[in-house]
Amino acid sequence: MSNFQLLTIDGDPIFRLGLRVACEQYPDLQVVAEVSMGNEALRVLEARSLGSETAKKPGDLVILAVETLNLRSGQTETLAFCRELKSLYPNLPLLLLGGPLTPELLPEVQATGANGYCPKGRDISLTMEAIRAVASGRTYWATDTAANSGIEINPAGVQTVENSAAIADKNAGNSTVDTPVHKKMLAYFCLSGLREIDATLAAVQADLQEIRAAEPTDLPSILDGVVLSGRRRELLAARWIVSQLLFEGKGEKEEGRKQKEENRGEKEEIRGENLLNNSQSQLANSQVSAESLVVATNWQGSLFDSVAAKLQFDLVNLTGLPLEIDILRSPKKLELMSSILRKLKDLLEELRFSQVQQTQLSQKMPAILRDLWQATIIDFFGRYYTLQTEENLVFDGTQTSLKLGESQGEIAAYLLAGSGVEVVPMLLADADVVAAEILDKIPMTIDFFAHLLFEIPLTVDNISCVAGSPEAMQRAEALLENLAIQVASGVVQPLLNNLANIEEIKQIFYDGKLISTREIEKFRNDLSWRYSWDRYFVEPKAIFESRFWLFVLGDSGIKKISIYSPRNQELAQLSGWQLALTLLLETRDAIAPRVRAVISLLGAGVVYVLTQVIGRGIGLIGRGIIQGIGNSLQDSKFGKNG
Repeated sequence: MSNFQLLTIDGDPIFRLGLRVACEQYPDLQVVAEVSMGNEALRVLEARSLGSETAKKPGDLVILAVETLNLRSGQTETLAFCRELKSLYPNLPLLLLGGPLTPELLPEVQATGANGYCPKGRDISLTMEAIRAVASGRTYWATDTAANSGIEINPAGVQTVENSAAIADKNAGNSTVDTPVHKKMLAYFCLSGLREIDATLAAVQADLQEIRAAEPTDLPSILDGVVLSGRRRELLAARWIVSQLLFEGKGEKEEGRKQKEENRGEKEEIRGENLLNNSQSQLANSQVSAESLVVATNWQGSLFDSVAAKLQFDLVNLTGLPLEIDILRSPKKLELMSSILRKLKDLLEELRFSQVQQTQLSQKMPAILRDLWQATIIDFFGRYYTLQTEENLVFDGTQTSLKLGESQGEIAAYLLAGSGVEVVPMLLADADVVAAEILDKIPMTIDFFAHLLFEIPLTVDNISCVAGSPEAMQRAEALLENLAIQVASGVVQPLLNNLANIEEIKQIFYDGKLISTREIEKFRNDLSWRYSWDRYFVEPKAIFESRFWLFVLGDSGIKKISIYSPRNQELAQLSGWQLALTLLLETRDAIAPRVRAVISLLGAGVVYVLTQVIGRGIGLIGRGIIQGIGNSLQDSKFGKNG
């Protein structure tokens, strides 16, 4: 399949974004440049043509979007640009998107050299069909169905007539916005809006905290607190509306509960404002009034919503490292991550209800992470999920559809007998293995839970950042995403260890590219190599460099980042090969600069000898030889003349 590089021209940035997002759904279409005006497009094309191997072919297709095509409404400039573009790049296909295109105007547009036209309001799949047709060298002319009684010219150039019912169905289909592309665009804009609102909320919260710390006793300071509280309420209301757009149909009960809590907070603030207006004598108790005006912002809700918003996109692994969740099909990945976020919220509420103290977190953290992992497994698979599939197992130790060990052999026997196996108890039996390999190694969990439960400031690059500040929100978001991804890996690991090749599991959970036995075994081997490499090389190196590696969610998938954190205590506990690796790194750091300096010095000396000594000597010898030959020729010449 060919890969087409596209340049889009449209003055509407929203439409450009929508077209790019739509093209991203198709692997053979790539938007390489976006501009708003024709002169910008010409500059881009000129720059690309200079670096292109094929002259006058800086891309595969130019898409020019216009609102309308009407010669009597000033569209002659559009047609003039089409003629100019085709004169400069005659081999570059040009597709127009707009509407409506009347049959009377069609010859005028074709005369400009354009290779195709497609109405903007069509179904996205038909637009992609037009893009592929024109980019591959064919023509595509389609008149607007609503304006022309269903007359349409297909890519082969044959006119077809649609009946009125078909036209109505197509137009009805065009009016809907419930498509994956529209959902992705909506999620993109809502996520951007949430981030802007969260940043402003953090600034307002910081100002409110300053007023609280100053213990104001004057009326202006108290009024400032009232104004900031009102602004906070407005921002929370705006945030709730955006969240409703983003999570429509999901978590309605939870959002309703949050809204009730916010309403209670607003009543307390209004009550504080009324007390302020009742009597001037309340100024003597201004500290109490200020305390009542300042309520905790919903920064934790913003944190979880921001992470949940990223789950609207596919969780493509961009780290270059194998992760357990890579074997899951995309909907199952999103379902698993959403389940972890829900169960983490429930766990935090339970910890608050139990009045766990900050000093107890270090001792209780392993049990807390296990509880989160266990609750997620039950929620994701279903407490009573039972395998009923009878597998054709061969017990000769060579070919089995299930890796046989002590527990797997029992599972195989149950399946052969048709008794079925309960999945959740079997997965939970691997708790110790998952905890040792994944859960207990999740970084900064104590700091993160202390931040969520007690609003303990997070340390970012040796700077203490209060809860709700932009720096703390960014770090907390990274820690939350890494926690969710690691717990998700812990959920999938026992599934791979025990039921990797059960056909029912493969059909329900696995990605279509990884369902064959060979691909599954390759995937498991890659995971095994990754854990060994991390244990003996990556982890000691990260400890020595005082940093943690985190898996985070980006707009396009899962990425890997590093953050600074002192790890001196872990460094002191290293032993064996891990300690030897750090010593080797330290030796390299100590020796490498000196070795490089010596090599550089020796290299400079060699160059000097070759150029200044040997080179000049050879030059002098050559010059003497040439001069001797010249003198001999001259003496020979004069001898003959004599």
